[in-house]
Amino acid sequence: MANRQPGYIDGRRSRVGGVPTWGPVPSVLTPGTMEAYGIFDDFLSCEDLAANGAFPTGQATWEFLEATIGTIDQADEVGGAIIIASPATINEGGQIILGSNAGGSAFKPAAGKHLWFEARAKVVIGSADHFNYFIGLVEPEATDILTNAGAIPTNDEIIGFIVRDTESNWSFMGSKSDTQDIRGLGAGRVVDTSYHYFGFYVNGVTDVTCYYDRAEVAAGALATAYIPILGIMPAFAVKAGDGNIESMTVDYIMCVQLR
Repeated sequence: MANRQPGYIDGRRSRVGGVPTWGPVPSVLTPGTMEAYGIFDDFLSCEDLAANGAFPTGQATWEFLEATIGTIDQADEVGGAIIIASPATINEGGQIILGSNAGGSAFKPAAGKHLWFEARAKVVIGSADHFNYFIGLVEPEATDILTNAGAIPTNDEIIGFIVRDTESNWSFMGSKSDTQDIRGLGAGRVVDTSYHYFGFYVNGVTDVTCYYDRAEVAAGALATAYIPILGIMPAFAVKAGDGNIESMTVDYIMCVQLR
């Protein structure tokens, strides 16, 4: 793999205690070592929902929050996947957050507690220039991750990939105590309908390295001032920017952190 980075995914895959690890990402849930903990969800099953609620997938329980009539369905794909879709209504959509919307979190950036994240996902664009998507980690709360009219997200603690109305390329963002930085990833990271790998490595609370299709993107590097310090959890969000349906298909999510 091009641009390999020490401490990140390198494409070699094994299963340890039911959780995949790649290369230098630590072993997870192995009795006797327990050097890290993590989540891997292949979305082999889910509840078909058109309203708020929780849905277990066999590996995790996700909270589904829809602004009005967003939906979540099981995709008909090899290996399992889910589809999060907006209605054909401007500023409406849906999102999922691992665990509870009440605020409890399993992942929390801290000194020496390195964190690895990766998701494989694709989108189906309904509008040529008005679509909104998020892939990453947020502080769990029962509010929209994506804001109306492509405005900056209001979440105080957030880190991940985002695209908003009128943008054609993905950006990478971080927010600590509502101090935010959104960094455009530039040409070659265009929003399209193909599957892509979205990953990042959090070096404790020092810096963040961003990866798109498992290649480092220098433009996405985040400084200490923008790394969340409160508990955060995996999340995906979709919002329509006009009267067209927008959707995201998520193949899997992996998040691992040192204990």
